[in-house]
Amino acid sequence: MSTHTPSGGTRVAPVHVVGAASTAFAVEHDAMLDELVFEAVSAALRECGLRKQDLGLSVTASMDVLDGRSISSGLTNAAAGGYLNDSFRVEGDSGLAIINAAQAIAAGDVEVAVAVGVHNPEISGSTQRRRAFLDQVSNLGFDPHFDRPVGMTGTAVYAMHAGAALGELDALAAAAAGDINRGAGLARSVRRNAVTAADVLESEPIAWPLRELMLPAESTGAVAIVLASPARAGRCIGRNVRLTGFGHATGGYTWDGQWLTAPQETTRRAADMALAQAGPQRESITLAEVSAVTPALQDAYVQALGLNDRAVINPSGGLRSNYPGLANGALRLLEVMDRIGEVAPGQAALSHSIDVETGLVSEDVTVLVVEAA
Repeated sequence: MSTHTPSGGTRVAPVHVVGAASTAFAVEHDAMLDELVFEAVSAALRECGLRKQDLGLSVTASMDVLDGRSISSGLTNAAAGGYLNDSFRVEGDSGLAIINAAQAIAAGDVEVAVAVGVHNPEISGSTQRRRAFLDQVSNLGFDPHFDRPVGMTGTAVYAMHAGAALGELDALAAAAAGDINRGAGLARSVRRNAVTAADVLESEPIAWPLRELMLPAESTGAVAIVLASPARAGRCIGRNVRLTGFGHATGGYTWDGQWLTAPQETTRRAADMALAQAGPQRESITLAEVSAVTPALQDAYVQALGLNDRAVINPSGGLRSNYPGLANGALRLLEVMDRIGEVAPGQAALSHSIDVETGLVSEDVTVLVVEAA
């Protein structure tokens, strides 16, 4: 199912995305996890004319500590089409769930698979209360045996990088406002109003130099992606997008310092893998969704992803318009699929996602390359 490229990379047999859907996104959903998963998966299957019986594999991305239960896949498994079927759960970003499902299809193990990410932390109340809960989870994610810095959270890590890389604070604010304004008014955005750079600077201070509007727009919801082999995709209705390359990489520990001095290197390794599989198509990428948690990371990620000046970056507004936690990888893919062909018909697109639990430390990155079939 794969061939070697002259450069030494490995080309994979294209995996087709035949269906995709999401729930509405909200600051907090009243629905249970399984209700959100069922809504997204059933809508994605309807889009491509398939049923639960057609699924050979279901992969769910969620996290027990956020879901408020142990073995949370016991609740979501049936809703994801995994009852009496092959299924598993990954405790990480849904981009990794998509890669796992795609690998099963590329290997010939199954013809149809679904990957779904769901995020609705078991906490209610004020924004400050939810933020405190996520910060506590983040702190616990740092290495518990050798290196758990006091007070360290993913947000603190991003703030330290932004402070070290700081040029002009006004430039960070202008970049954040540009992201928010591109997404303002779009259906999936949770920041619906246009803002100015001054509005960004006047928003709530989180950790110097970061303000609330410089950080992702936290939301909850679920996103499902249905993948199929080329032969099966030819018999499906709905969308037909080819996934031609995928890469995954994980960063190092706190003490190696790379997270501060070269935070783009984990993204570069994941991109090198995905672009080697995509082959010559890498030169045709004109659209990308890049998961830059702060504006200070945007240029470094864009360079690491090998994107050139022709590429349109984050037409959705990116994370500053909507960040649904572990469902982000699937949302970024959905955003590029909805726009592929609009910028330059016949060209390719790229989606990039990260798990932000420990910030730039041990960063978990996925990169997907797609083209319209």
